[in-house]
Amino acid sequence: MKKLLIAAALATAFTGVTAQAASTDSSGTITFNGELTATTCKVNVNGSGNSDGDVTLPTLETSTMSAQAATAGDTHFNMALTECKLANDMTEVSAFFQYGSTVNTNGRLTNQSTATEKSNVTLELLDANSTTLNVIAVGDDSQKANASYKEVTLDANGVGSASLDYVVRYYAEDAAATAGKVSSSVVYALQYK
Repeated sequence: MKKLLIAAALATAFTGVTAQAASTDSSGTITFNGELTATTCKVNVNGSGNSDGDVTLPTLETSTMSAQAATAGDTHFNMALTECKLANDMTEVSAFFQYGSTVNTNGRLTNQSTATEKSNVTLELLDANSTTLNVIAVGDDSQKANASYKEVTLDANGVGSASLDYVVRYYAEDAAATAGKVSSSVVYALQYK
């Protein structure tokens, strides 16, 4: 009887080890790394005088976006940075556009208009700090490596400034654009290197 109990206990122990070993393929550890810095800049969006701002796209005919993936209405906006105090040998800055409830899985801004007649388009952001106007995947980690960082110019007192340029445009997400209002927003933070 004792041998039977010992055998049963060993079988149970090995079964647990086998089950645990098999489950390691479906579980694991994710390590998150980041850095916070004392670096700061005062932001003035599109001449608004503060870090919030409005950008008005042109009113266009729907015929300018008659197919899926068509774009139109490229509109420039600027983030003027002043009073930059850099830390940790950081010398460059760009904006990181964060994921949120207004961002779709393609990294574009969904139409949040509450108007009765609402267009089916999304809004796409582009990095105008580069000569190629790279598309920004809002909320995507690729922004850290793919962003065009601008050098912060320091004055005699070690206080810096920079100018960040971006473009927003209409994007026909699923089909030709329909008529209606378009409104969205995005949260951003400055990223440094």
